[in-house]
Amino acid sequence: MSPASGKGNPDIGAWADLLSEFVLDVRSPAAFAAGHLRGAASHPWPGDAGARPGSWLSSVYLPPRHEPLLVTAGDAASLAAVLADLRGRERLVQGLVLDRPALATCPPTLLAVGPDSGVLWRPPPWLEDHADLLPPAILGPAVDLGCGSGRAAVWLARRGYDVTGIDHQPEALELGRLLAADAGRPCRFVAADLRPSSAWPPGPWALLLNFRFLLQDMLAEMAGRLQPGGVAVVRTFRDAPGWTGPPRRRHRLERGELLRIFDRGRFEVLAHAEDFDGDGRPAAGIVARRRIS
Repeated sequence: MSPASGKGNPDIGAWADLLSEFVLDVRSPAAFAAGHLRGAASHPWPGDAGARPGSWLSSVYLPPRHEPLLVTAGDAASLAAVLADLRGRERLVQGLVLDRPALATCPPTLLAVGPDSGVLWRPPPWLEDHADLLPPAILGPAVDLGCGSGRAAVWLARRGYDVTGIDHQPEALELGRLLAADAGRPCRFVAADLRPSSAWPPGPWALLLNFRFLLQDMLAEMAGRLQPGGVAVVRTFRDAPGWTGPPRRRHRLERGELLRIFDRGRFEVLAHAEDFDGDGRPAAGIVARRRIS
């Protein structure tokens, strides 16, 4: 399937298989409200083709880099500018001119009207896939250690959790605050070096997250910070035969290491896997609930 160009669009029905995930609509708010592809996220292109790449749309609003993204624009020139911007950020993108003739021929089942915008960003898949194993928000507060730009923390906050995200990168935390403000949900972000456990809020925590940030001493410590009945959700890098890519060896889990840390004497293991993340990196994950007695 080829992307749209100045020579015309492909059959819009041929894009139906892409609509279940990531569609970015860069038309004006009025054009978006008049009709857009179902599930699309509205982020209007400002029209400045000379703008610095990424200046009009922060990466925190975009899906994971390895996920394909369909862009819809009102004209070929805008579409070309947006595709160039996103490809310059190493994004997998295709495009479609969604003008009046295209809307007129679009199957009604693929269209929606109104101003309500979808979102492109997602929490870590390990968290979303195991949402049914999380404790209820009323059990107590949640903390995300090494939260990065806050997608997991904000995703929880949108579901009613009292969340604190901690990371040593102030720039990433600013993106988290931006995401939380856009979602209209309170979420605390704290800049701290996590290597001394004394820097952590004391807890105890009902829900503890850790994604793609590994300090073995931290994992052992965090297991003791959960309150009885609390749940740890961890997904991070692991070592694998022949793997020479990042991160460094000391930041990869050994085989079975999560099961040793969250031992069955103190924890009920609700889910565990040693496989690969969507970007191809070896990873291990666990969902473990601290036993009440």
